[in-house]
Amino acid sequence: MSLKYVVLAILSATLIFHKTYATQTKPNISSIEVIQVSGSRLNEDPIGASSVLSREQITRINPASTIELLARLPHVDVAQNGNAGGLSYVSVRGGEFNFTLVTIDGIAVNDTTNSRGGGFDFNQINPASIERIEVYRGGINTIYGGDAISGVINIVTRDTTAPTLSFEIGQQEQLNASATASLQLNDELSTLASISTRNKTVSDFEALHSEQILLKTAYQKSTFNLTGLLTYNQTDVNGFSEDSGASLFANPEAPEQRNSKQSIVGLSAKYAYKPELSFNINLSSLNRHEKIDNPGIVDGVFSGIPSSIITSKYERIELDVFSTISVSNTTKTIVGSTIRHQDGSNRGFLDFGFPLPVDYDFSQDINSIYIETKHQVRNWTFEASARYDSPEEFADETTYRFGAEYLLNQNTHFFAMVNQGYKLPSFFALAHPLVGNSELKPELSNNFEAGFISQFNQHIQYSIVFFKNQFENLVDFDAELFTNVNRNNVDTTGVELDINAKLSNAISISADMRYLEIEAEQDIVLRKRPKISGNLRLDATYKNVLTTLFVDFRDDFIDSSIATGFVRLPGYASLGASVKLNLQKQLQISFNVENALGKKIEDAVGFVEDNVEARIGLIYQF
Repeated sequence: MSLKYVVLAILSATLIFHKTYATQTKPNISSIEVIQVSGSRLNEDPIGASSVLSREQITRINPASTIELLARLPHVDVAQNGNAGGLSYVSVRGGEFNFTLVTIDGIAVNDTTNSRGGGFDFNQINPASIERIEVYRGGINTIYGGDAISGVINIVTRDTTAPTLSFEIGQQEQLNASATASLQLNDELSTLASISTRNKTVSDFEALHSEQILLKTAYQKSTFNLTGLLTYNQTDVNGFSEDSGASLFANPEAPEQRNSKQSIVGLSAKYAYKPELSFNINLSSLNRHEKIDNPGIVDGVFSGIPSSIITSKYERIELDVFSTISVSNTTKTIVGSTIRHQDGSNRGFLDFGFPLPVDYDFSQDINSIYIETKHQVRNWTFEASARYDSPEEFADETTYRFGAEYLLNQNTHFFAMVNQGYKLPSFFALAHPLVGNSELKPELSNNFEAGFISQFNQHIQYSIVFFKNQFENLVDFDAELFTNVNRNNVDTTGVELDINAKLSNAISISADMRYLEIEAEQDIVLRKRPKISGNLRLDATYKNVLTTLFVDFRDDFIDSSIATGFVRLPGYASLGASVKLNLQKQLQISFNVENALGKKIEDAVGFVEDNVEARIGLIYQF
């Protein structure tokens, strides 16, 4: 690792993790917005490590995409094939890319029919409609069910805003526009609407066009709340296919075309029967269609893949019902049940010189019950939860989670958490007619974390977190058997360090660093997992100018393509900036630059970015 990365690592190693707590007796920095994290259905943050990007921070960062936004979050490894809608990969604490559950307003959106085993395409959500992003790092299977064995990313959409128009242009034919407005119809009823588009063309082989509509309505009375959500997104992408080696190695040099449509409908109701007893009902529906025209990849170090045209469809309906019981001022308990029905289908063929159909249909029902409780006694807080899942055609599973937190004084406390989790094999891994295996077992996890958080001089908050995850029965493709099998056990161990400091009323700084060790059986190589990664960010305000500077740094890591086999890609440090100038009360000019020093960035083999990328825009608020 070169000297500049060592210097950055040493600098970040003195800095530590930020987490805000709802309890007033816990450390709190006035410059950091206190926001509830939805890792628990209790109206308090769960014990364990979490991070939040607020709307204020999102506005300052002014990202062009949600992937750019995720890259600003502590301890989240983000990689993308190219920079115009290529497939994205998000890993938490070294877990597989499909081990992180993604939710929008608490609605799970992972697509279990895709070849990535349940990954989510973050092009499906525009940052203009996001109020905040909450990330829970660590197993939280007992609350959210399967898919959450490495972490949870919950995207919370906006509730209220002044009518706002945004228009932005930039290099590589970027054109981003959005319109968002909310209306308070009366004392009890409000509504919000957002429409946005994102466009970018790098070349004939890399282009993105995305459109999104979001509608949200809320009805609130003293004892009854009702919220409705409707989102629709359509995305068209041209890009080099996964593992093709992009412009350096792709053969044939032809783009993969992906067209997707996704809609979400959600309805949430809460009734407070008594101050100590409330009832909640959440009903949601997800519908996703995707068509992929893949030109194929010829043989290289690894075997190639034939060209194909595949259309997939995924639908999920979920009903979640739970009650919150306040036994006393120090004890709260939640008891609930979830019913999920999901259908997936695949239609299309692989071209082996003749069309080989790869059609399948798969459906699954999962019935679950869960309980979560939190108890405070003196300086201690204890948290426990358990979940019983009964998935169709799989054995019933019971998982547990326990946490404890000790408040040493007003400025320092310690915490520890253990969790059991499991993830069902994806529809693709189970039912694909060529590589599917109906005998696959669920992937299992055991998670442990311990750490402390402290505050110094009311202006500096810092912490350190140690974690260890054990993953078993990982699903892998066996080339000799030409099918998916359970055969891998992987341990990930690491340390997360963070700091948030308010240097003055106008300047604040945050920094984070994560060190990761991976032990895998049978010489299994996990891709895109650097040992050291982190972020530095400086926010400054001078009169009517808001400035944010950030540095993302990554150690070298292993990746692969069909042409090259496994290779080690170099680490990098990327500098970027966002500047907003308030011309008047209602009008802002924004300026963003990514990779300001033009450094070579290669998140995936052959997908090289070495250009400075700039955008400029106008924001008008009525």
